[in-house]
Amino acid sequence: MFSPNDSDDAYDSPLPRLQLAYAGATEAPEPHLSVDGMTPRGPNLSHWPGNRTPPQWRADLSTGIALRFARAPEADREAFLGEARHVVNDHYDTDGFGSLLTVLEPELAFRHEELLLAAAAVGDFGCWVTWRGFAIDRIVKRLADPDSPVGGAFRDISDPDDLSLRRYQWLMERGESMLQHIGSYRAIYEEEMALVQAEIDKGLRGALDLKRFASLGFSAILSSGPRHRMTLNTLAAAYRVLHANDDNGECYFRYHDRTESWFDMVSVLAPPRRDLRPLADKLCDLEPAHDGGSWQADEPMTPIPELYFGVPCEQEYGEITRELRPSKLSVEQVTGAFVEFFSAGA
Repeated sequence: MFSPNDSDDAYDSPLPRLQLAYAGATEAPEPHLSVDGMTPRGPNLSHWPGNRTPPQWRADLSTGIALRFARAPEADREAFLGEARHVVNDHYDTDGFGSLLTVLEPELAFRHEELLLAAAAVGDFGCWVTWRGFAIDRIVKRLADPDSPVGGAFRDISDPDDLSLRRYQWLMERGESMLQHIGSYRAIYEEEMALVQAEIDKGLRGALDLKRFASLGFSAILSSGPRHRMTLNTLAAAYRVLHANDDNGECYFRYHDRTESWFDMVSVLAPPRRDLRPLADKLCDLEPAHDGGSWQADEPMTPIPELYFGVPCEQEYGEITRELRPSKLSVEQVTGAFVEFFSAGA
């Protein structure tokens, strides 16, 4: 999933004219380069669907794309940028940080290339890569949280776009120190890291009932109690993941498509998205609504579409917030419905 390490000899010089900005609710300053996300026009370096990345710089992660761009001959970069004077992203996350840092401070990014790519993969793909990658992703994500050692710097910022820009500015100014002194931020990541590591270790030792349907790119995982999404993604060995949580005799179901089938990938061939709503309708026929819950499904172009039995609601990108309800269907019934559904579209 990572970009090849092209020779640093291809790198000529930074492009110091570019200045950091943000593309939020108000229009981004023109002319600009957009990275990771996409603005409607102008040069773009992104792995999001519909991106305008030149073929020679494509990679699985936007950080990888930015690294390829930064190593290109200066004349090629200048021709691509045109009149761009700002570099922007339209959301805040770790792959966005890596992309912006690489464009603005390429020599720094080259020194920490493997770590930046690992952190971006943890954040975008929700899968365990390395402990340092996990830590950096969580540091970036929770930089302004109350338990962050630097959270006070953002305490009085209420506007979401301003908060995103200010966090990116902080990371551009102090990014190398943060990358070199990960342990200084352990309060942000160590508890969750220990949980994920313990769950993965127990899962590898047989604590989960895992059924893989390799030809369908689908895995069904049964656990006793909840499990972290990263644990499920890491152990599933599939891009279609069903989790059945047997919690004291009551079973909760949640399925999700991983983001690899949403992003514009180079080295990964994930199974194509299926519209999960017909399957939800079929499950509703087997189990009508009860106890405030029903079978629900997202449309397929949601970054992480879910199918679940629970309370109908929207879900914010990157957050797992839905309220599930115990289902009366058996694990065998639900798993069988998924296998039949995916087999019909194979």
